[in-house]
Amino acid sequence: MSGPAAIADAIIAGDLTALDSNGLLAYLDGGSATGSGDTRVDVWELMAAADRVRRARFGHEVHLCSIINAKEGGCPEDCGFCAQSKHFDTHVKPSKFTPIDQMVRASEQAATRNASALGLVTATRGLEDDGFGLDHIVAGLRAIRAAGHTEAHASLGFVSDAGFDRLIDAGLTEFNHNLETGRSYFSEIVTTHTYDDRIDTIRRAQAKGLRTCVGGIFGMGEKPIHRVEMAQTLRELDVDEVPLNFLVSIDGTALAKVEPLAPLEMLRIIAAYRLFLPRQNIFIAAGRTHLGQLLPMMFSAGASGMMVGDFLTTPNRSVDDDLRMLDELGLVPRVCGSGRPELAGRAATAAPARRLPVVA
Repeated sequence: MSGPAAIADAIIAGDLTALDSNGLLAYLDGGSATGSGDTRVDVWELMAAADRVRRARFGHEVHLCSIINAKEGGCPEDCGFCAQSKHFDTHVKPSKFTPIDQMVRASEQAATRNASALGLVTATRGLEDDGFGLDHIVAGLRAIRAAGHTEAHASLGFVSDAGFDRLIDAGLTEFNHNLETGRSYFSEIVTTHTYDDRIDTIRRAQAKGLRTCVGGIFGMGEKPIHRVEMAQTLRELDVDEVPLNFLVSIDGTALAKVEPLAPLEMLRIIAAYRLFLPRQNIFIAAGRTHLGQLLPMMFSAGASGMMVGDFLTTPNRSVDDDLRMLDELGLVPRVCGSGRPELAGRAATAAPARRLPVVA
């Protein structure tokens, strides 16, 4: 097995698949997957290689984004981590769709935080073609685009081809649809839909020319092999952005009693994913505060972005602290509308995008 430094050399030279699945498993498993304790891969060595790859592609720029709950609570799906599922008794109460003017204000606020995108997230299985939900989100996307503060992204569950057409015409530029975990562990977390349901939705979004944001959650009881499975699928799908979340256990959910991962384990995952997915923008979202005093090191581990502002049902640390951290690290938020380093080397599998530009 090649060491991390050699893998980084090959990636920087142009081989985006230099790290294979066996190597990824060894890195995620700390080297024990090889069956020999003396081959354990040191996390600091792994991070040093990942940081070189990050800097080679993204330089000192980082991607910042924010999200808003466009429809909170009452979701019919049973995702074991989610406080918004109607299957669990949590602090979240179902509400109506967020008013459009509030979406626009959230976009303006995101821009003041140096975020280049606002994601509209609905706690729904999906949006029906002839339903109020799709009409409302379409109107919200149009309003955000017209205001011109940020790009308009969305995470809406399952959407039909006709629905994607309407969303794109309204100004949607990127669609989020997380895999959550590896295929063989998925049914331990979700039973109301299948892994293939999610993959089909991602592929149809790509066929429409949308950028895709697809990641998952770590620390839900999965093994290193499940983390490898998810990474393999992300590479096969050739998604553009990969949000890495770390479980925040919420009272009332199926995973309420699960303890958070240790900070060094989190950094190991980030670094290994950076080496396996060197093209993609890897940004850190929920659960990053579990890193504690090691939080700034997520960038040294290969992260090229982070979510700023509160999450859907849990708080984040203050935006001022995040922006101060970036400044002290010498990192610069990417400007909305600027070039997207993660798109370089993207497979030409998607149809030409029918996107509308963000108003300047």
